Amino acid sequence: MSAMTRPFDRPVLHAPPLILRRPEPRDSDAIVRICGDAEIARRLARVPHPYGATDAAFFLDHVVPHEWVWAITLDGDDTLIGVVGLTPGDDPASAELGYWLAREHWGRGIMPRSAGAVVGYGFDTLGLSTITSGYFEANPASGRVLAKLGFVETGRQMGDCLATGAPVSTVRLVLQPAGFA
Repeated sequence: MSAMTRPFDRPVLHAPPLILRRPEPRDSDAIVRICGDAEIARRLARVPHPYGATDAAFFLDHVVPHEWVWAITLDGDDTLIGVVGLTPGDDPASAELGYWLAREHWGRGIMPRSAGAVVGYGFDTLGLSTITSGYFEANPASGRVLAKLGFVETGRQMGDCLATGAPVSTVRLVLQPAGFA
């Protein structure tokens, strides 16, 4: 089987001072705490609010085994502070980048480093030809992360936010290997 058909196989990635590893059941409390933060949940499409232990179990049991998902940790501290991953697309040569980070770690350059390591893995190891992503227009910080990586806007549309139950204006972006910063 190719890497494309086995997303559950993922190495530990190093993006000093960060280590990215597979999310594990021991991360459940941290996942609930971070995703349970309404300010985080309202910035994400697939995270409900309120968010509880059942939601974390679903993530660990049904999302992690079928997507390339990494827990973000600080070197020397194995505590999950966020998640970054690639969701396989309909086209086997594409995936969508998604991520979230505990609020106390915002603005420290953690997400560009983490997402950059995962995008590099997607292009270099998985052989992806396209990585898409998106962010809610009301979350320009996420747009800055994607711009730092070289993503280019392809359009705007309305998208769903599970936490609010309302459609939100979403910016869609794309990245090919040649544009990866």
